Amino acid sequence: MPPLEEVCQLYLCRFSVEHWDRFFKQRLHWILPKFSTLKQCDRWSDLMPMMTWELWLAPDIITDNPLPWQ
Repeated sequence: MPPLEEVCQLYLCRFSVEHWDRFFKQRLHWILPKFSTLKQCDRWSDLMPMMTWELWLAPDIITDNPLPWQ
């Protein structure tokens, strides 16, 4: 069993992980696609964090071009 201080720190990290997971599921529609095989689900789950990191790391490359009706 880890010391109590370490357990407290790990518990605090849990808070941000849960919010990140909720963000993935709700805003990025992580669980929206319905795949037929487990391998496809795994690939999608691997792609989601990579796509998110690419967008986060390259804000100067991405430009906001709203369509005329937006």
